[in-house]
Amino acid sequence: MRIKREDIYALVKEKMSEKRFNHVLGVVDTAVHLAKMHHIDVNSADIAALIHDVSKEQPLQQTAGLLRIAGLESYLEHSDKVWHAPMGALFSKEVFGIEDEDVLNAVRYHTTGRPQMSAVEKVLFVADYTEPNRKFEGAQIVRKLWHDLDSAVCEILKQKVEKVQALGLGMHPDTLSAYDYYKAKTKK
Repeated sequence: MRIKREDIYALVKEKMSEKRFNHVLGVVDTAVHLAKMHHIDVNSADIAALIHDVSKEQPLQQTAGLLRIAGLESYLEHSDKVWHAPMGALFSKEVFGIEDEDVLNAVRYHTTGRPQMSAVEKVLFVADYTEPNRKFEGAQIVRKLWHDLDSAVCEILKQKVEKVQALGLGMHPDTLSAYDYYKAKTKK
């Protein structure tokens, strides 16, 4: 990593609204808690959580152009709500000098999920969905599953699939394949 955590913190804070930054801090606290609970690398979980939404409030046109340049235009075929995740991974590698693929993948897949996520990926995926500022009923359900990350991931994916289907929207293929994988893994 090229720059120190406190410098990453300052830049992340500068790039987003107060509301988004409060969400990020909630994800950091939750990710660290989950990492400790499951004996997962706390530093990786902390950094992944801190940077996960670094590109969330970037203008969509700018994000789309950068995703095309990076060869990730397949994301543009899906909801713009997922674009910031691969963009955040690219930004974090280029600007922060983060080379840890586990951290970068956690950022890249924190909105869609994917089959066979690493422990750090699962921690960020669950923390982002269940941080304390998330007050909806689905987050409450998932918090009760924190003891089993695979079950928590599966429940999040189930809720995402049901919501998107109810709205009649298209689902990112990573989410569908992740849901099938974690359903089979947890036998739900």
